[in-house]
Amino acid sequence: MKIGMPALIELNTIDDNIKLCKKLGFDFIELNMNFPYNMIHNVESKYLRSISKENNIEFTMHMPDDADIGSFYDDVRHGYLNLFIDAIRWANESNIKLLNMHIIKGAYMTMPDKKIYINEKYSDIYINNFLTSIKIISEEAVKRNVMICIENSNNFGLNFVQDIVEKSLSLDNVYLTWDVGHDYISNYSDKKVLLKYKDKIKHMHLHDASENKDHLALNEGSLDIHEHLDFANKNNLTTLIEVKSKQALIKSKEQLIGI
Repeated sequence: MKIGMPALIELNTIDDNIKLCKKLGFDFIELNMNFPYNMIHNVESKYLRSISKENNIEFTMHMPDDADIGSFYDDVRHGYLNLFIDAIRWANESNIKLLNMHIIKGAYMTMPDKKIYINEKYSDIYINNFLTSIKIISEEAVKRNVMICIENSNNFGLNFVQDIVEKSLSLDNVYLTWDVGHDYISNYSDKKVLLKYKDKIKHMHLHDASENKDHLALNEGSLDIHEHLDFANKNNLTTLIEVKSKQALIKSKEQLIGI
């Protein structure tokens, strides 16, 4: 099992992340396209391949959190679709094998007794838009030998998201990321869906959580970290210690040694 660290907002360059990755003994770094210094137009593939080989460190990539390939706005949807295509081609040239993405819950209206998500209210349109996009993304991913992993984000309990997951996983090179902290926050409604497609889970985001606090250092919350690591190991998942600060990453690495 390969265990990695996320690119950190505290750091300013990929080289800074590599130094920390080597110091802590992780196997890979998950770059994050929310950060300008990780965006594909700012990172040359030749450079990334070179430093990966030189340091014996691999990379994955997290797509922007707001990348909505089911958007009701054609120009917005097509823009994000083009970004995915560009990212897949860049990943292939950079020797990156995995891109992580979200299904967007979208805006909602707060009613007296519940929230109504716009994407669910108009799910027939949203699902069709998303599936049209993911089919194109799948075809490109197959050509470039890249995996697309859909991450749960406290949203797999929504009916329209479950429909998208089921249909998307029938496509080639489309898999799942299990984010265990998001799963905890969802009161394990995400897990019920994830385990229906156990063989499709290829990537894990591992961090602790407690009540409404997410992305805690390992063993700072309520999760059974050993149980999740055991699942990742048995199923050969790449496992990202997805905490947000250098301090939390160092503390989590220390906890890993004791597990």
